[in-house]
Amino acid sequence: MAGFLLPPPLILLLSAALGSAAQEDQVNKREKRIINGFPCPRGSRPWQVALLNSNHLHCAGVLVNEQWVLTTAQCMLRAYNVHMGSEELGKGQKVRATKSFRHPGYSKQTHVDDLMLVKLNSRARLSPSVQKVNLPSRCEPPGTECTVSGWGTTSSPAVTYPKQLMCANVSLISSEDCREVYGDVLGNSMLCAGHLDTSTNACLGDSGGPLICKGTLQGLVSWGSFPCDQRNHPGVYTQVCKYVDWINDTMRKHR
Repeated sequence: MAGFLLPPPLILLLSAALGSAAQEDQVNKREKRIINGFPCPRGSRPWQVALLNSNHLHCAGVLVNEQWVLTTAQCMLRAYNVHMGSEELGKGQKVRATKSFRHPGYSKQTHVDDLMLVKLNSRARLSPSVQKVNLPSRCEPPGTECTVSGWGTTSSPAVTYPKQLMCANVSLISSEDCREVYGDVLGNSMLCAGHLDTSTNACLGDSGGPLICKGTLQGLVSWGSFPCDQRNHPGVYTQVCKYVDWINDTMRKHR
């Protein structure tokens, strides 16, 4: 594997582009992010949401229950329009949200504890197309097959946004192997996933999106290499299994 080390200033640059698809005019000068993916089967991701800034794609997330969405801390806005219930943006339900609760340990410089809960102003209507995600009861090991999904760009460096939700199959990669790429920038609460011989990855607009392994939420898209489609540079995710207590405690405190 290439010994590429991503310094903190580049992490900030990358995460800003990953998170906000509305800044498309600036993206051409940066990196883009699902690459080498496929359309998600209809109805296969009923817990997937999009966080919209007005009507523009900003980030992704997952529905934890009727009142709460889980995403990454880098996606914070004053207000969101939360899309759910359809693979196509603009269809399905749209719920307003104006309250965000970042993990108190979050660092913009290092992306440690890149996690946030967003409380919906009104309850989501559960249905076959709108369901709660399964939080993990264990951390899955390296080699586990997973799927990441989002509405982010499907090409890099040119930006091409899909009309429907896209998926990509990836595998969990050990911290030891991932540190050969990112060095000490990789924190203990970060999870790497990809295929070391391909450029399959998440990209611009996918931040906060779910990494599902064996039916449970194991990761949220956080950051990665510059640009998105580099071979042997896996995506980096917030490792959700290490934050289940914080998620439940935060929702309980802010009912």
